[in-house]
Amino acid sequence: MILVLSGKYQGEEAFAKEHFPEKSISTKNVDEYDFSIEDDIDKAATDMAGRVMKDNSDVILCHIVGCGVVPIDERQRYHAELVGRTSCILAKEAEEVWVVRAGIGQRIK
Repeated sequence: MILVLSGKYQGEEAFAKEHFPEKSISTKNVDEYDFSIEDDIDKAATDMAGRVMKDNSDVILCHIVGCGVVPIDERQRYHAELVGRTSCILAKEAEEVWVVRAGIGQRIK
């Protein structure tokens, strides 16, 4: 599995299609998965990572949602933390990890 991390609207999907044309690319970004607030966020992140990997995409796209202004809304803060922890789990499992900014990818694993 290849994990492609990016901010929103940074060209991650176009990057993935250009660089991994023979691979299946996730149709859903990690931050688009449904979630509910749970007491154990680590378990919630493990569960979300399992759902993402269950889709069997070769390339998984994940927006980095926790590197900006901290949301005042509790649900948005939880979502940012959940996606961040989920991306850490996915990165450990991935064969390659890329970060895309302004359409330019940099391999970090």
